[in-house]
Amino acid sequence: MSPADREEHLIAALLELADPAGGREAAGPVERLAAYCLGLPGVQAGGVLLADEREPQVMAADRDDAAEDLERVQVELDEGPCRDACRTGVGLTDVPLRHPDARARWPHFTAHALEKGYSATTALPVRYRDRRLGAVNLFHQHGALSRREVTVGQALADAVGIGLAYRQDLHGLRDRTGQLQTALVSRVLIEQAKGVLAERLGRTPDEAFALMRRYARAHQTKLTEVARRIITGPADSGPFARAGRG
Repeated sequence: MSPADREEHLIAALLELADPAGGREAAGPVERLAAYCLGLPGVQAGGVLLADEREPQVMAADRDDAAEDLERVQVELDEGPCRDACRTGVGLTDVPLRHPDARARWPHFTAHALEKGYSATTALPVRYRDRRLGAVNLFHQHGALSRREVTVGQALADAVGIGLAYRQDLHGLRDRTGQLQTALVSRVLIEQAKGVLAERLGRTPDEAFALMRRYARAHQTKLTEVARRIITGPADSGPFARAGRG
């Protein structure tokens, strides 16, 4: 691939990975990130770890299952360069896995990685501003990655970070909108029930509301459910029967 073609390919990749509409779930762009990283010169395998409070997500791209296994090792043992890059938001470049420092820092991870045939790794954070969204691992031979490839890898990771952050914000906005809508519907229902009960019992709306709330607490029932019963139930029977009737 010529330098011009490579630059064009990179620009297209960045636009695709940053596209917030690139997929409803994070898996799509993250899988593509791992695949693009595998295409970087000197990279033997690429793995991506997404930070998630419930269950971290792992994606990988290589010629076998080695990279995915190593990402899962980092999740299960809670150690490794990808885990550290996730936590700190700081990249680790060209880490020789046979070095005593690496063995001391990640004893189980380095043993697994060396067994798989990888002698070095570069871990780059997936982030957006101050959000730490995950990290990408580039497995390679010690010293094999140029400064340019590391820069390109970080740019790809940042592009995914933009798309992921946008989707998180959109999902959060939808959740808040749904919560507000539910709260509004509940409030309207309660106000309607107050009016019905006040007319039915010859009480003020505040007195009617106090009766509803007292009944809800005594019977461990949601206030909205009490309001629904008042509106839809019979007016001449039950706990909220019309004044002066059965």
